[in-house]
Amino acid sequence: MSPSWRDRWRIGLSPGRVAVLRFRRGLRPALAADRVRDCDDIAGPAWRGALAALEALLAEMDAGGGQADVALSNQFVRYVEVPWTDGVIADKDRRALAADCFRAVHGEAVAGWQVTCAAARFGSASLAAAVDQALVEELRALLAGRRLRLGSLRPHLATAFDAACGQLRDDDGGLGVVEPGCVTALFRRGGQWTAVTNRRYRGDEAAAMASLGQCLDGDRLQGGEGALALLAPGAAIDADVIGGRPLRRLAGLTGPWPDDPWRALAWSAA
Repeated sequence: MSPSWRDRWRIGLSPGRVAVLRFRRGLRPALAADRVRDCDDIAGPAWRGALAALEALLAEMDAGGGQADVALSNQFVRYVEVPWTDGVIADKDRRALAADCFRAVHGEAVAGWQVTCAAARFGSASLAAAVDQALVEELRALLAGRRLRLGSLRPHLATAFDAACGQLRDDDGGLGVVEPGCVTALFRRGGQWTAVTNRRYRGDEAAAMASLGQCLDGDRLQGGEGALALLAPGAAIDADVIGGRPLRRLAGLTGPWPDDPWRALAWSAA
């Protein structure tokens, strides 16, 4: 069956709440329903509470078939820079190299993670992400119980980058993504991405900016400079400079997910 004749589901998972958008089948899918649910405290990793909230939402929305595209909060994801290595080109070899990079930081915990590595330009470093393998397996099983196929599973950083990439013009600088409880900064120099920092914090927007400033200070020690493009939907941020670097606010999320579920999880809904 053509994907255009299946319902499409867009799902955002975060530690505090879950958002689900349902698009009716057809050549021009229309938004049929959207729901947000807070997560209950459940023993174990924070994503278990998010999956429990998702299961309840899908039951309320009478999910029964279709394809689901899922975005994960950066709080559920680890990131690492993977250096270019001559002779390491095949996808499986890049993933193995990425796993080694994670292992150098986190030890043997990486054995329980699912690792993916972004494509790299020749001679350039790339970015890798890792999530708990159990999260992926339980999410897939939960969706299958509602006859939903997992179409894509992506970190919020990836969806934000895709939405903002057309507005990133500087060869030097960075991209900052702010969500309640977490700031993620991706830096580049000479037109190449060079480092990624994922930092959790407690508090309001002021605490988020303080945490982001710490990320910038660390990058400055490595020679970083240039403006920081900031994506922080719904946040009341009135600063023009942070960490000695100018802020350039990005427009709201557009691109592949014009009705991104992350809008419902941003500051305006907190």
